[in-house]
Formats: sequence, C-alpha cells, structure tokens
Amino acid sequence: TLRIERQFDAPIEAVFKAWTRADQVVQWFAPSHEFTVAVPMMDVRVGGKYRLEMTNPAGETHTAIGEYLEVAEPDKLVFTWEWEGGDSGMLVTIDLAGQDGKTDLVLTHEKFPDAGSRDHHNEGWTGCLNCLADFLK
Repeated sequence: TLRIERQFDAPIEAVFKAWTRADQVVQWFAPSHEFTVAVPMMDVRVGGKYRLEMTNPAGETHTAIGEYLEVAEPDKLVFTWEWEGGDSGMLVTIDLAGQDGKTDLVLTHEKFPDAGSRDHHNEGWTGCLNCLADFLK
C-alpha cells in the first residue's frame, strides 16, 4: 500500500473539482508538466467510468482506466485503477479535509502487483500532486 499526504492552499471544493471535472483534470493530471493529458471519458458517479491518457514528450501514451466506487463530494473519491495493457486490480482512495481555506489530502493506492509497481506509482503520484499544487495556485 502507498499512502501520500499533502496540503493544498485551496478550499476543499476547489480540490474536489480538480479531481472530478475533466476540463480541470487535463490541466494537471500527469507526472510532470511535460506531459499532455486527454480525458475522453469521465463519468464521476458510483459505477461511472473514466479514461485518462497521459502522453509524454516522446509521444508515448499511457492510459489509466477505472470505475468510481464511491463519490462523496467534497471529501472522498474511491476508484479502481489499471493501466491499459498492464497492471490491473488496484484501488485508489482520495480523502480530503478542509480547514481555513486549505485542504489536506490523503491518497491511498492499494493492491499493487509488486513492490516495483508501488515504487513507480509513488513517483507518478508525487509528480501528479506537484502538478495539482501548481494548478491550484
């Protein structure tokens, strides 16, 4: 299991929208600003599906797909996570807590196939959350 905690200088409603609105997700959801992001599908409701396409500067696209299992605005999202053609069966939980215009985020990513996958995702999520912090400024 991977657990990452971050605080954002933005209200909880803004952070939740950044995770749940495709027009905002395309602006930050990648391991670095060098990637371009497309969100051809994002149906944020229990049972809804998403598709995130992250393209690196070399033109390689990495596609994450999954289903929303819990949507509790503005403080919780739970969704499955798999790489198209790769690792599958993983679970991501985003817990948010707002106070005084700031938001504490806890990202928990579970059910990795191995430690290498966990470590790779740690790098990716750390980059994503850095991009999210920049987006929320």
